[in-house]
Amino acid sequence: MVTLSLNESLKELIKDRIENHGFPLEEYLEKPPAPLKTRFIVIPRIVFALSLLFLCFFQTSSTFMNVLYVMSFSSGTWVCASTQIRFKNGVTTLCVAIGLITTTLLAGGLISPQEAADLVKDMKGK
Repeated sequence: MVTLSLNESLKELIKDRIENHGFPLEEYLEKPPAPLKTRFIVIPRIVFALSLLFLCFFQTSSTFMNVLYVMSFSSGTWVCASTQIRFKNGVTTLCVAIGLITTTLLAGGLISPQEAADLVKDMKGK
């Protein structure tokens, strides 16, 4: 005679009850969502980093700069969406969004590092 541990015998008992009484377990249990694939996190960050590099080093025509800003803000939005989907935390997503916007503005030369520090101090005080 094979003896089962308490855990295994409880599992067997539940399984037998479900199968013998026609209880379709699949209809009542919710399948957990699939985790976010790594490529949906890595690709927007690479695009964001490249757009920041171009913003820092290639400040040329206004049209090219506008394209870089659009790329930067679009990929930043994608990073925020990926962060929200992965962590399901609004505060984390807000911190990421503020960081991405500040970094983009710094890279484009629209604000100075001192202005960025003052902005963070003002936000922290509120």
